[in-house]
Amino acid sequence: MRSNGPRCLFAALVATGRGGHLTSSCRTPRTLRQMHEPRKSDRHGTSVLAARFCCEGPVSTVAKLEQFMPNTGREDSKHRLFVERLMIIVVFGVIVAVLWHIRSLIVVVTGAVVLAVLLRAIADPISEHTRLGTRLSTAAAVLIVAGVIGCAGWLFGSTMADQFAHLSSTIPTSWEEIRTLADAVPFGPQMLASMESGVDIPKLLPQIFNMVGNAATTLLLILFGAVFFAAQPSLYTRGVVKLVPPDRRTLVSQSLQDSGRALRLWLLGQLISMIVVGVLTGVGLWIAGVPSAMALGFIAGLTEGIPYLGPIIGSIPGILLALMQGPETALWALLVYVAVQQIEGNTLVPILHREFVSLPPALTLFWIIAAGLIFGIVGIIFATPLLVVLYVMVKRLYVREALDTETSLPGEPEDEREGEG
Repeated sequence: MRSNGPRCLFAALVATGRGGHLTSSCRTPRTLRQMHEPRKSDRHGTSVLAARFCCEGPVSTVAKLEQFMPNTGREDSKHRLFVERLMIIVVFGVIVAVLWHIRSLIVVVTGAVVLAVLLRAIADPISEHTRLGTRLSTAAAVLIVAGVIGCAGWLFGSTMADQFAHLSSTIPTSWEEIRTLADAVPFGPQMLASMESGVDIPKLLPQIFNMVGNAATTLLLILFGAVFFAAQPSLYTRGVVKLVPPDRRTLVSQSLQDSGRALRLWLLGQLISMIVVGVLTGVGLWIAGVPSAMALGFIAGLTEGIPYLGPIIGSIPGILLALMQGPETALWALLVYVAVQQIEGNTLVPILHREFVSLPPALTLFWIIAAGLIFGIVGIIFATPLLVVLYVMVKRLYVREALDTETSLPGEPEDEREGEG
């Protein structure tokens, strides 16, 4: 057993040398308590305290000293932690408030990103097979898209214009036919009267013009923003990556690439679905004998881009126009719309989900409702692509990285998936 002689001798010498008082480095808990008591000049008692300090050892003495030390440092640490958490909550609230005020801008940026992804999907193959740079390939992609739209307008423009003019002149007449049919249905006149009483035409027309003007402005902003994004995609991705700490920049860059790939696949699948629905609807209505079948098919294909509500909105003009031909034609038109949706939902959609991007249906539905409440009608149109990006980000950054759980990403190559695992 190691002797405590030197340590005891040193403590005793210190105690006796300081007039019976221990130094601050040699004060035991008991001596600390005795400091508040009446001082005794007994040199023998001080020596006993010093010897007791020696016997207890420095480790136990330090532990006892911590109990009698002031808690100023500990309280300061708790106060600082509370202030930091409070500041985080305040900053988070400010960010949420700012995002709420610029929610319309968020929709515009989302639309510009979606259109930029489409342009890059055309420009990337051009850049790979030619010596054109990013900007020149983007310009070529814009010219290709404009050329396709121009050729389609030249080939079908006159026919489509005549059919749309026919629609605009016949739909009001179809509404009168509906009123006539409603008179023969129980409670039909009351329902139409309640619908018409809720529509104030003098107040509705300015709102419609305002909506058209806002839609035109939003469309122009989306077009210009898409061109800028597509011309310099690396500039904006690098800017986003630099907002995160250096040790996380590689992960964020990979997540942005995964989101871009998933968004491109979703957009390709959506375009295929819109084309198939438009063609099938136009052919079906033409077979059913509905006038302006080509224009109605174009409307059905265009509204297919609006999830869930699009098919209903796109079928209204066709059914109203078919009512002028008779109830039987209207019934056939309704069957065409239902059949096209069944074909798309049971055959085309599973294939597209398997090959491209698959989103949970319930999540998509409630997200679209939330986007409509927050962003309005335009938010419903761009709700799904925004959900695609958020869905991939959550799976990549939270599920795979934070929770360390393997999960598949849309369009991810098998070798990359195995490498992550």
